[in-house]
Amino acid sequence: MKRKWKITLSILTVLILGLAWFAYTPVDLRPAYIGDTIPEKDYVKGEALMAEMQAAYGGKDNWLAQKTGRFVQVADWYDDKFGLSGWDETPQQLQMRCVLGTDDSELTLLNGSNTGKTWGMDNWKHYQKAADGTKNFQAKKQFERKMIFKNYWFQFPFRIGEAPIIAYAGESTVEGKTYDLLYATWGSVAPNREYDQYILYLDKETRHIEWLHFTIREVFNFMNSTANFTDFRKVNGILTPFNQYVVRGTPEKVGAKFHENRYQWIEFGEVRVER
Repeated sequence: MKRKWKITLSILTVLILGLAWFAYTPVDLRPAYIGDTIPEKDYVKGEALMAEMQAAYGGKDNWLAQKTGRFVQVADWYDDKFGLSGWDETPQQLQMRCVLGTDDSELTLLNGSNTGKTWGMDNWKHYQKAADGTKNFQAKKQFERKMIFKNYWFQFPFRIGEAPIIAYAGESTVEGKTYDLLYATWGSVAPNREYDQYILYLDKETRHIEWLHFTIREVFNFMNSTANFTDFRKVNGILTPFNQYVVRGTPEKVGAKFHENRYQWIEFGEVRVER
């Protein structure tokens, strides 16, 4: 019996160590075209593609001139049996005001147990708004991660240009359509545990981001997902997708639908566009 117990314990130890290694080791999204060293010509081409993409979305200067963007969104999660979404309700309806080019934002929930309550980020300080508009800064950071993610995704076509490593990453075909790939990351060309990797799939003619393969290092190093952007509309000269579908897997081999963001209206300046 002792020998059997020791063998079982050894197997469990190996399994635990294996799982720990898997969770600790960051997944690598780089397509085969990208190695540990990127040729200068691909950096140059990458910067050119980034400029073309941002121009197609309305231009960074025009975007920044709007100063703030506002929207109402329905965030839907699928098969969320264990409440992993972190929202009060599924789907969750929310409103946000984002200071463009920054991480400052305010989030107001429109359904669920916290209906009407507002939280915000001001220079990375977290607060909840009182009924009279007073900002009550607090250590408990309720919905902070949600605000950061929602704000960044809303600003993504322009904020991703802040990445220090931007390079052309070859081509790939999804559902019979060939895209130019753009690789963006921080820290190092190779994957690291601190920074995310992004592969932007750019339409060869419109330069819209139709697919995005990305990591979520803050949650799990081994996690990666794909977003599909659809229903593009212009709001005060700024192009924005009104639907974002997030699935497991890669654009070339998508898995189950994970969650979905549906914008009900988006506003830049004094111009609002509704679905």
